[in-house]
Amino acid sequence: MAVVPLLMIAAIFALRGSVAARLVWKGTLVYLIYVFLGYTFGLHFNIMFLAYCGILGLSFYALAGSLPALPMAEIARRFGARAPVKATAVLLLLMSLGTAYHWLAEIVPAILGGQTPQAIRDAGQFTEPVAVLDLAFGAPASMIAAVLLLRRKPLGFVLGPVLLTFLFLSSLVLVPMGMAMDLRGFKAGYALYAIALGIAAGSAVLLALSLRESKPEMPSWQNNCGPRGIHG
Repeated sequence: MAVVPLLMIAAIFALRGSVAARLVWKGTLVYLIYVFLGYTFGLHFNIMFLAYCGILGLSFYALAGSLPALPMAEIARRFGARAPVKATAVLLLLMSLGTAYHWLAEIVPAILGGQTPQAIRDAGQFTEPVAVLDLAFGAPASMIAAVLLLRRKPLGFVLGPVLLTFLFLSSLVLVPMGMAMDLRGFKAGYALYAIALGIAAGSAVLLALSLRESKPEMPSWQNNCGPRGIHG
């Protein structure tokens, strides 16, 4: 799986001062929090339970502890002028609406019919943890990031790369899932991993374009102090 190597590589470059690597590192932590929330609350108890809890806790506190030191103004200044704002906002908006539709199309009819959704009954669970994560956090976060990007707010230039990293990783996971479905005779398998590969590729391209390194703008007083000095 690409998550651990990506997390380690991003951490190394972040420690060396790369702002872009810090955003990718945070996006990878968001993905780990998302996945292990699903594991801890959605899977039946097993011998890996304490490991799930440990990874979830470490990821959460690493993300929370790194947020206060995040230079949002520098990120907006460094990457904002070159970022594919509209394309990223459109992708995030489509993902938000698509995710909401995917779950609501199953949940709303079941509620109106006074029944439990079939997927929950098939899994033998009391609820659907992934639906909770997507509807309560994932879809709203993508929508907020899209709006902030279109308004060119500094927070948008932070959330954009973080969520693109998350989308890249979460989409890659669907590829082996679709292949497994195909091997078991489910016709939806091909469509699933084709869509997942498309989202992963699009996210990766937009992430790379968003985080193209550029020199931060020099303060105006430094621009006036060229080789000739202040009075030159």
